[in-house]
Amino acid sequence: MKMVKVCCCTLAVTLCAAAASPAWAATEQKVDNGTNQSPVRFSVVQWNIGHFALGKNSQTAISPEESPARRAAYRAMIAQLKPDFLGVSEFDPIFDKAGRLSTNEVFSSFPTMILGPKNHYQCNALFTRFPCVRYEIVNYTLHRQNVYFIDSVFLFGTNEVHFVQSHLDWYRTKDGKRYALPQMRQLVKHFKDMPYVIISADFNVPEIGHFDAFKKAGYVVANDGRYAVLDNVVVKGFDVKELFAADNERRLSDHRIVGCVLEMRQK
Repeated sequence: MKMVKVCCCTLAVTLCAAAASPAWAATEQKVDNGTNQSPVRFSVVQWNIGHFALGKNSQTAISPEESPARRAAYRAMIAQLKPDFLGVSEFDPIFDKAGRLSTNEVFSSFPTMILGPKNHYQCNALFTRFPCVRYEIVNYTLHRQNVYFIDSVFLFGTNEVHFVQSHLDWYRTKDGKRYALPQMRQLVKHFKDMPYVIISADFNVPEIGHFDAFKKAGYVVANDGRYAVLDNVVVKGFDVKELFAADNERRLSDHRIVGCVLEMRQK
């Protein structure tokens, strides 16, 4: 397997050939450039993983003694979900207090890893079975924390799909409205000319009405209120075929895992 790695103190990206897709999707992800195209369908999971500290700290709380059992629990959850795209908010590059890397301990089954910079509580990552064409990290114009989004581009047939991973400012602070909602509007504006967009994020908003800027721009909100809406997947150019959640009973994170199955619309 050919592999290219780019690393620095704040960003690490691993790009290589895509691994085998889950069995349920294998026949549906074959795309040709002719007139007889099979539907492009894949699963997306959004998980605020709480820095491996149940969200109580911005650094891992896992001791070396706990590490083997915790490693097995995280890997078992991912194996159960079998996501094609796994977007992670509040990511920590370090898995335990012995300094083991979480990419090795938890996410090694994914051939493509895109890790954003860690700024205290802010750190985003994307793990996927598909090769990435290019990516960029974009800071929000108006912000309180050092929030940003990762824009990663993937090619399905001749169509570019922008997969966005992010974590917005907390809406419920005294001046939260000044930041979270404008950040949503910035995302809409940034991708206004892109036909295929997937935004996976901890949007940090408590009500489905806060997603109106996306809806007015033609997006579909996957988690439409069936679960707490702060963790969500918002899409343009896709139909949501299935919505699901995994309750980890607060053993792995302080957030519920939310996921969906998407099918690309034909132009």
